[in-house]
Amino acid sequence: MTHPAIIEVVDDNPDIRRMLALVLKSHGFEVRTHDSAETFLNAENPQAPRILILDVRMPGMSGLELHARLQAQNQKFPVIYMSGECQPHETTAAQSSKPVDFLWKPFSTQQLLQAIKRGLQMLPTTTA
Repeated sequence: MTHPAIIEVVDDNPDIRRMLALVLKSHGFEVRTHDSAETFLNAENPQAPRILILDVRMPGMSGLELHARLQAQNQKFPVIYMSGECQPHETTAAQSSKPVDFLWKPFSTQQLLQAIKRGLQMLPTTTA
């Protein structure tokens, strides 16, 4: 089964990117991975609906900064944050940006799929 959205994974850890891509592709998702926020910003901008899975902490621009930048540019995507560690102020900032979910690494496939399902429900629908 294919899904109507592209899942954009932005994480500086290559093992996390590979694991998420494998899991999500096995569930029928189209997945694009990016090793930094800057790489995501410089990538082709597909017109398909997208859900972003952002690592909170990355060298250079953080996931929080990327999300804020996209919102300032009126690019609204459902965002799922993930983190293995972060400071209370980062957790508060992430939650205040109204993400679909905040997942603590390591998280289960079921937690991830449930968050994506909620993200899919937030995408605009088109009527024929």
